[in-house]
Amino acid sequence: MSDILFKNAQVVFEGHDEREPSVNILVRSDRIAAVTKDSIDPADAIVIDVGGRTLMPGLIDAHAHITGLSLSPKNLAYPPADVAFAAATYLRNSLMAGFTTIREAGGADYAIAHLLKTGAIVGPRLFYSGKALTQTGGGADFRTPIETTDPCGHASPFSVMSVIVDGVDKVREAAREELRKGASQLKVFVSGGVVFPAEGHPTRYEFSEAELAAAVEEAAARSTYVMAHVYSDEGVRRCLKAGVRSIEHGNFASQETIALIAQSGAFLDMTFISLVQRIESASESHLSEAIVENIKRTVERGKQVYKWAKQMNAPIAFGTDLWGPEAQKSQLREFEVRQELDTAANVIRSATTVNAELLMQKGLLGTISAGGYADILVVEGDPLADLSVLLQPEKNLKLIMKGGAIVKNELGSTTAHGS
Repeated sequence: MSDILFKNAQVVFEGHDEREPSVNILVRSDRIAAVTKDSIDPADAIVIDVGGRTLMPGLIDAHAHITGLSLSPKNLAYPPADVAFAAATYLRNSLMAGFTTIREAGGADYAIAHLLKTGAIVGPRLFYSGKALTQTGGGADFRTPIETTDPCGHASPFSVMSVIVDGVDKVREAAREELRKGASQLKVFVSGGVVFPAEGHPTRYEFSEAELAAAVEEAAARSTYVMAHVYSDEGVRRCLKAGVRSIEHGNFASQETIALIAQSGAFLDMTFISLVQRIESASESHLSEAIVENIKRTVERGKQVYKWAKQMNAPIAFGTDLWGPEAQKSQLREFEVRQELDTAANVIRSATTVNAELLMQKGLLGTISAGGYADILVVEGDPLADLSVLLQPEKNLKLIMKGGAIVKNELGSTTAHGS
């Protein structure tokens, strides 16, 4: 693979609120080899003149569900080929939207990761969770009251997304199994949901403290961590006590609990667009008026939580929580929601450097720096001044590189020394 030299770029650097002009970036293999304002003239390199456009790190979505075929998570009965096709579509479209890395939050497995690794399908880097762990009657137990087993007689959530486990020993066993199969991190459900609440009262917390601690211990043994679906204040506090690293949603956490997140070193991964998209699609998905009102309340409460997190300097991640390729079309709209809550620079940090640290990839992902992976976007316009330029990738996203490989290029190139 030839070296690639990006010349005359305005770069989005970590911690900067404005672009740095006249920067040259040398890519060698899958890494960034040099970042400098000095002239670089490597022999036989492919040269791409950025022309003063914005060069920034590839985006990271820290909460995606790629194995859905529709808005419903009950997809166990679909043929595996249909699920694989949906995942491939989701992944390709995410990459073309500028997401060079995705953390998958339940459902994807080694088979999809292998297809990506071998180049059989095209998509972002994938950090997959395998099957999420949920308790009987938990947030990812999608059985109706009259459904007790799947067609094979197993207690099943009727979804490729999750597995039902109860008790410390079963949690350990399930955690070890997902890690054995290559899960990058573990996903657990620690409270009820807001879109598919139980017919009774949605749970305030799920899994005992001992069960949560067991999952965290098993993840730590593999040098990884636990991400937790949790909306309630009680659930978030249990997660923090058990050592959970990644709080997914957290919309009903109290101000005091957000302070605990900031103190603990955990990350808050708010996912607004999935709720907004559910409201917009309520009629076609036949959501009841009560659920729609609950989702609206959840969005507004989440905006308050976001403000508290900003005030307390809690690390705010960037996730979308969109289920299936049709919903994925709204992925970039998370920027649209957040531009009402934060500065453009902070939102971009969430989708790059903060997410990279959350994924334990600090200095490797979400950065334009020597030694980092060459995950690079070239954008028309200045996203640090106007986030909306990211919302039109067909128009404004001129180049996409993942791991040193160019997957989209509307800028052209030349070869150094004419060789």
